[in-house]
Amino acid sequence: MHLLNRRNGKVALAAAAAGALALTSACSGDGDDAEEAGTNADGQIVLTVSLFGTFGYTEAALEAEYEAANPDIDVVFEGDGVNFDAEYRPNLETALETGSGAGDVVGIDEQASPQLFNNPDLWYELSDYEDREGDYTARTWNLGHTPDGGLVGLATDIGGMAMCYRNDLFAEAGLPTDRNEVAALWSTWDGFKSVAQTFVDSGVDAAFLDSPTQLQNLLLGQLAGQGDGKMYVDNDGNLTLDSAAATESVNTVLELHEMGAIGNFASWSEEWNAGMAEGGFAVMPCPAWMAGGVIQPTSGEENAGKWDMAPAPGVAGNWGGSFLAVPAQSEHPEEAAALASWLTAPEQQIKVFEAVGNFPSSPAAQADPKVAGYTSDYFSGAPVGEIIGASIQSFEPLEYSYYHPPVKGAVEGVLNGVADGTFTIDQAHEEIQAAAEEAVELAGSGL
Repeated sequence: MHLLNRRNGKVALAAAAAGALALTSACSGDGDDAEEAGTNADGQIVLTVSLFGTFGYTEAALEAEYEAANPDIDVVFEGDGVNFDAEYRPNLETALETGSGAGDVVGIDEQASPQLFNNPDLWYELSDYEDREGDYTARTWNLGHTPDGGLVGLATDIGGMAMCYRNDLFAEAGLPTDRNEVAALWSTWDGFKSVAQTFVDSGVDAAFLDSPTQLQNLLLGQLAGQGDGKMYVDNDGNLTLDSAAATESVNTVLELHEMGAIGNFASWSEEWNAGMAEGGFAVMPCPAWMAGGVIQPTSGEENAGKWDMAPAPGVAGNWGGSFLAVPAQSEHPEEAAALASWLTAPEQQIKVFEAVGNFPSSPAAQADPKVAGYTSDYFSGAPVGEIIGASIQSFEPLEYSYYHPPVKGAVEGVLNGVADGTFTIDQAHEEIQAAAEEAVELAGSGL
């Protein structure tokens, strides 16, 4: 088995060589100066924190706060807004395997943690921070460990589950806009399909859902969490596409597509961003990080009050969350570990939530009134803290395997192909099987 999934390995090597993504540990000083590796001209230790998406550390002004308390440290955040699967992860994998180019602290998406934490030799063990266990649920704490039990990752946030919807488009379709009424209508997935059919039949010039993959991600995690935890594939590369979660989540998306309820706005594309801002679709699944970190900044202030949030159909569950880890190649791993621990402490998780809406993974932070009682003016006064908090109170761990990320990408590629007409509904399951088999083979071979 290869150290990491290298499905995009060749692309990653080329990108790294071209400097496409700055995953750089501050390994040297100014050209002619003989400064110690990892320090700047002022003699400060430079700690580069490489991230993706929106972690909220810049927005919460944590860089200045940490530097003020640690004047010998110069913190540099990089990568904000970078897509994890398409850009960030392939380059991080290359940096880890070549032993050069990773940040001193790096962000890891929860779904990729079993894969990226697979090799303990690549990570600095955070044994000095075992006392942080009480800051997390057992599920989250365990995900931060390597297969041999070493602590290498500290969780930052958790996703939770909710649905965000455009109340202006709902009103145009003759649907209720009050979130309590909406939640009652789609309290079950059959109810959700009924709301979708009503919207489609109304003739509103917009899609009901943004894309197939957002809903399928949410439903997959929800069903797996209430079942046996199985999703696409186990740690040995055996596909479990016949699991209840994988089967029902895909079939639900195909049923909604057949009724004309799913738009062709591939997640994270320019069209998706434009659809958010221009009212191209009425509903999208929105864990906490999606609401505050994606929908609000992408839709813009001109759409404030047009969005609302209601609980997702079905049972509670989680979609998303991240970790911070310290690559073993860091020139200053002890200082990097101290920074990672501070950034993930409950106090900082609360500040990040206030800044960008990422929901804390710490139960203590979740219970803080600043989080639990938070309402969003942007989302029409929705009680975001209450909705997200309720969604994560009871769910079982999901089995994220080493092979999960590439198989997830394969499944989503086919579903997007159904949305854009590349595949028919009848071809979907066969194409998913073939794409998933290829993804496992490539991941196992290291290509």
